[in-house]
Amino acid sequence: MIVQFHGITFDAPVGWEDITDDLPVGSPPTIAKASGVSAVQFSIAKYRSGKKPNADFSVLRSFMLEFCQKNGIDAKHIWAKKFNNTMCVGVLSKTEKQVLSAWYLSDGNDFALVTYISLDEAQHLMDEELEEARSIVSSISF
Repeated sequence: MIVQFHGITFDAPVGWEDITDDLPVGSPPTIAKASGVSAVQFSIAKYRSGKKPNADFSVLRSFMLEFCQKNGIDAKHIWAKKFNNTMCVGVLSKTEKQVLSAWYLSDGNDFALVTYISLDEAQHLMDEELEEARSIVSSISF
């Protein structure tokens, strides 16, 4: 189902719900599955006025390198891809009890940082939800 969500549009798989209002005040927009083990959070910056950013993959990669440094993630796992008119730079970090994936996206002027985190030991649920999170990310438009 295509949804408008805090300034972006994406295809939400069945079962994903907006849980932002259930989180502490000031939390970023967040979706999760009621039956799930993870959450997807969005930080969105929309161009309003002034000089246009005209960002490219190198800008997104620099953002991701900083994210990796702050979160102890090996930067060799960074990848880049274009989904329609949206550039995406992502990374995946897996440990025994946590999966963290992050994506910086931009159409050149608007930006989003999307993170997926799961702290559960139910590996099959993590894998399924991570794949659904990836499909959400690949469908994002500004």
